[in-house]
Amino acid sequence: MIEILDDLGVLARADLDPATLSLAGVPFGADAAGTLPRGRIIEAGSSIVHRSIVGTDRIPEYFAADGRRLTLDDVIDSAFVDGGMLYFAGHFSCQIVGSLVAGFALYGAERGHLAHFGYLRSYEEFRRTFGPADRTEESRVYGDLLGYHDYYWRSRKHVYWSADDEDGTGCLSSISIGDYPGNAGPE
Repeated sequence: MIEILDDLGVLARADLDPATLSLAGVPFGADAAGTLPRGRIIEAGSSIVHRSIVGTDRIPEYFAADGRRLTLDDVIDSAFVDGGMLYFAGHFSCQIVGSLVAGFALYGAERGHLAHFGYLRSYEEFRRTFGPADRTEESRVYGDLLGYHDYYWRSRKHVYWSADDEDGTGCLSSISIGDYPGNAGPE
């Protein structure tokens, strides 16, 4: 088992097998309720949440479809049973599907663990390090380049390069591995 936080460079491998990974001591495919440290979860998402209010330096608030306030524990319990996303301090999260840990995500650009890739300053450097993707999509708004979505289907991995300019300068801002839309191939 490869602990991602002990070997962040492993994330650049195009042939990465999610089943060989753990994040913060939690193995991919593990029973979510039995392995995820509930006390370290700072935010959650699941199907019982109709509306949420979240933000930096604020305690998340959750509401059901009938307007009833939900506690963080309510949402975590729902995610453990029905699936969802559980977020941890340090800019990472776990995707839960069918009560199992089915994905890991790291985000935050140059904050948190992705600072490991801070030496990559251009999209070309990123592509040399991570290798050619199976699919690449430009992200544009009103003609302006925002970044690139690179999908590595063998690894079930999606990497987002946030571009500062049309020349591709920018930074690596997120990596997801596992059961996320688009990670396994064309839909």
